[in-house]
Amino acid sequence: MVHKSWNVPKLCTQESSCRLWGSARLTYLLCAFVANVLQMGMRNMLGLIILRMVPSHSREALQSGLNNITMNSTCGSNNRVWVEPSLEGAQLGDLQWSRSQALAFPGTFYYGFVFALPLAGHLTDRFGGKVLFISSLTLQAVAYILLPLLAYYSYAAAVTSLVFAGIFAGCGTPPLYQLFVVWAHPTERTSMLSFAYSGLILGSIGIYPLTTYLSELGWSLPFYVIGCVSLAHGIICNWLVYNSVEQHPRISDAEREYLQQSAQQPQHLSLPWRSLLTSLPVHAFILTHVFHNYTFLLFSLIMPRFMSEAMQLNMKEIGFLSSAPFLGSLLSKIICVLSCSIIERRVYAKHSYIRRLLYVVCSIANMILLLIIILAGCEQKIFVLLMFVLLGVTTDMGFSGGYWPTLLYFAPSFAGMISGLANSVGHISGFLASHVIATLVKTGIKSEWNHVLLTLIFCNVLAIIVFGLFGSTNLQPWDPRSQKSETEAKPSNTTNETAN
Repeated sequence: MVHKSWNVPKLCTQESSCRLWGSARLTYLLCAFVANVLQMGMRNMLGLIILRMVPSHSREALQSGLNNITMNSTCGSNNRVWVEPSLEGAQLGDLQWSRSQALAFPGTFYYGFVFALPLAGHLTDRFGGKVLFISSLTLQAVAYILLPLLAYYSYAAAVTSLVFAGIFAGCGTPPLYQLFVVWAHPTERTSMLSFAYSGLILGSIGIYPLTTYLSELGWSLPFYVIGCVSLAHGIICNWLVYNSVEQHPRISDAEREYLQQSAQQPQHLSLPWRSLLTSLPVHAFILTHVFHNYTFLLFSLIMPRFMSEAMQLNMKEIGFLSSAPFLGSLLSKIICVLSCSIIERRVYAKHSYIRRLLYVVCSIANMILLLIIILAGCEQKIFVLLMFVLLGVTTDMGFSGGYWPTLLYFAPSFAGMISGLANSVGHISGFLASHVIATLVKTGIKSEWNHVLLTLIFCNVLAIIVFGLFGSTNLQPWDPRSQKSETEAKPSNTTNETAN
């Protein structure tokens, strides 16, 4: 039997004392938001900066050296040329790596990322998230600051630095998510998570033009700038982020009481492995994240190269237009922040069904938009960019309003561990995507990139089946919170019987 969720506490009796503005909740929310901006900026810059790091190869260099020449050939032919070519890549790229190495390099980040996530999730649930949250930012920053020097030394040294950066980044994802169990009231969680994770979108949008501008002065400069900013933010968070409401030195008494209805101290909980491994909501959550994350990671890794090869844009255009899907995702985040809390309060009893329905609708819309992009020609640049914006809206809506917040409801005591496991398995597609691209895209023509887009449609079909049938927000009986809810309910029932 699945018990009803514990996440229906009484509303604050003094509304003004529960306001987000000026609260400890807002402090952590902003720290998490900035951390997500920096984390995604460091991650997504790799797909663009690799075009600056490695010079064009023989055929590409010949094509990029042609000025204002067009041919009577379709953009799907193997004899295509750039309409507005540029020598920027050849001038700035000074690392003698092969094309296969250049394609694989951004994906090596996820080898370390996948390795760190499960352990980081378990440590977060056991000891709290503050230390891992701060260490992740500072150590990843150091790895990025050192990466340009190591890249000049050898390809293997650069890959090693990037793998360690992935390990440190993976250590920060579970604690950032788990700390919302403490610092977000249940009725605020979807809105706060949407705002915090909108940092991922803003980081993705801002990093492309910023990297393009900074790399004009040298491809190593973006690594130094974002590395130093991340290092400073990690140090500052030491005085702003805390594991529990009791440890926070500046929280008000009213807010402490408000949060203690749902706040959870780090506990030495024994993991119910048998229950976890046989739980349909757990499997649905993890598998949905695998299929959904493939779309998000593919956008992060391929958009600059897709815009360069399939859509034939020059380097400056790529820096601004590669963020098209993330602009749509930002619009989705704004919608979720403004509406989800209101909707949750009105349809709470049915919000498990509502989340599943929303995710199915968004995934179907994803498939339609992908088919339109596949059928469009590379000369329809504006139209394709608009489709990518809409694709960003529907993809993120399924994430923010669909499956991602459900973990905080059906297994809050193990949110760090399960989210770490889900991210670990889900981000395997981060380095697999690089190999998929290298296998399917030999010359860079759009018909080859269409094969990559077809893999996205297939993953959306699988996600619809899994989450649509088995997703849930109901608190599971093996979560300690379920036992707490039962214990609190018994005295109330006893009192009612005595009164009768």
